[in-house]
Amino acid sequence: MWSPLSLLLECLTYVAMALLLWKGRTPERIVVVALFMLQWGTPLVDGLFIGHFRWGVAILSFAMFCLLAGLALRYDRWWLLLAAGAQLIALSTHFAGVAGSDALLWSIVSTRMVVWFELLLLAVFGVWEARAAPYAEKPYASAAAEAARR
Repeated sequence: MWSPLSLLLECLTYVAMALLLWKGRTPERIVVVALFMLQWGTPLVDGLFIGHFRWGVAILSFAMFCLLAGLALRYDRWWLLLAAGAQLIALSTHFAGVAGSDALLWSIVSTRMVVWFELLLLAVFGVWEARAAPYAEKPYASAAAEAARR
């Protein structure tokens, strides 16, 4: 059964994805695909365990972190850097689950929900940044193209 909080997060997820796809630029559209894969791929690999370690979900989380960090290094977007940091927090919760303590379970779940909400807020900020920030208007030309233009 869906809780009101999970319904709210689900609706916010699709609103943020629609905004990223509609108003975003190239890095934002890449993140839409990654968010979609993360959201729909997680239930598919949720049953893959080694002890208490959900390695399938951890691999998806690690891939999302790598993508966000790579995009943050490639494009001048503050939101990508902040989203990579938030995803690193989510990734660290997988290793907290290795401790095997059931007392940590709700802390881990709550942290992941907060991080997901933070990623959605950062994505909406990313749409604004892609449209309003002067450094996000056009991709940087290569050094050779810049020298040829002068």
